[in-house]
Amino acid sequence: MTDEHNEQLDPTLSSRGDASVTLRESEDASEAGALLDSANRSALDALRIAYTIMSWIMIGLIVVFVLSGFQSVSESERAVRLRFGRITDANLGAGFQFAFPPPIGELKKVEIGQQSLRIDDAFYPALEGRQRSQTVQELASRGGFRSYNPTKDGSIITADQNLAHAKWQVLYERATPNDWLTNIDDKELEEQVIRLSVERAVVRAMSEVSIEDLLKQSAGSEGSVARRAEQYAQEALDRLDSGIQIMRLDMVDPAPPISLYNEFAAVNSAQSNANAERDRAQQDARTTLNQVAGGAAQSLVELIDRYERACDLGDTAAQDTFLAAIESVLMGDPVAVEPVYEGDESVVVQEGLVSGEVTRLISDAETYRRRVRDRAQADVTRFRSKLEQYRENRGVLITREWSDAIETFLKKDTVQAMFLPRGTNVLELLLSRDPQILRDQEKVRNRELLNEANEKRKEQINQPQLRDVNQSGR
Repeated sequence: MTDEHNEQLDPTLSSRGDASVTLRESEDASEAGALLDSANRSALDALRIAYTIMSWIMIGLIVVFVLSGFQSVSESERAVRLRFGRITDANLGAGFQFAFPPPIGELKKVEIGQQSLRIDDAFYPALEGRQRSQTVQELASRGGFRSYNPTKDGSIITADQNLAHAKWQVLYERATPNDWLTNIDDKELEEQVIRLSVERAVVRAMSEVSIEDLLKQSAGSEGSVARRAEQYAQEALDRLDSGIQIMRLDMVDPAPPISLYNEFAAVNSAQSNANAERDRAQQDARTTLNQVAGGAAQSLVELIDRYERACDLGDTAAQDTFLAAIESVLMGDPVAVEPVYEGDESVVVQEGLVSGEVTRLISDAETYRRRVRDRAQADVTRFRSKLEQYRENRGVLITREWSDAIETFLKKDTVQAMFLPRGTNVLELLLSRDPQILRDQEKVRNRELLNEANEKRKEQINQPQLRDVNQSGR
């Protein structure tokens, strides 16, 4: 096709410039087929490359999909493996754990560390402003608290139908993660369930004790309100299969009604003072017993009680048995006394267990006994010696004894010797007491009186102590 022919077909072409592309008919059909095959091969190559790239992309996505199932579980967590919404493995430990990603599966992590929950308002007056940080004691001491409003103020009714107040602190953990995920799986719902369970348990536990017992007991003592409420709350949580384990439930600031706080405080103060005095008296009794008999004091008290019981019953044989045992203990000998009456137990005392005032008194008695015996034996020996001398030469013995008597008499402080010249027939003496001798005599007499008074005072003090010790031992 020529340019002239084109101009004839379309006259407007004559006004245009030279064509940039010239179309012509192929003279060879085989050349057109070759061109088509080349285009097809190019398209197939492009499709093949695109398919390969898409395949690798799909493989990469599958790998990423599978690897996304690996998750790290910390020491304070436990994991639960799910597959199509069903739990397949529960309580998986720390480390890397695998689960098929959604929608096939899922790895749920549950925090198992201890957590705390405060319950301050349920059983406490509704306070506002600065009063919220004050205890019942502070409210009662400062005054100005309004009357109770049952619709706002919280309280607890005890077994004796009294009102009381208390705050509570709960320490808990998610002990069974699969149960927690199945039935709770929500932080707000968890707190609500624990709060309601504890409040219900506290009401039940409070209904079993009086207000006096409530104020006396400590929060950690066995059988206390806190321990009972903890048990009841745990039973409620177990019935729900919540997977929550209460580690500790503590009662904080238990108190009577605000208007009666001072009266209860006075009673508690009196009881505390009575307990302190009783403890002090018991300590004094133990100290006195140890001072009197040492480690054998309790055994001696028990033997004395049994001896008195035998005396009341008129049992002579038992009296002799217990009296011999008491004497053996006092002498430091080992003692083993079998039960005589029903309900009694064996009394075993080791050797040398007795000490203290008892041993001192026994030692003084032994010393006095030996001294009296030795003095008597010395007097007997001296008398027998003088008797032999008297039989052999009576005059010499009498003269010597008289001389010894005169010498002893003249050596006394109250005797003064005077020498008279020979030939004195008449002697007049104007006698008066020597002031120095009178003072010395007065000092000796006062010292003797003081010693006697001290001895009597010791006896009067020791006798009531021994009587009190026996009574406290009973």
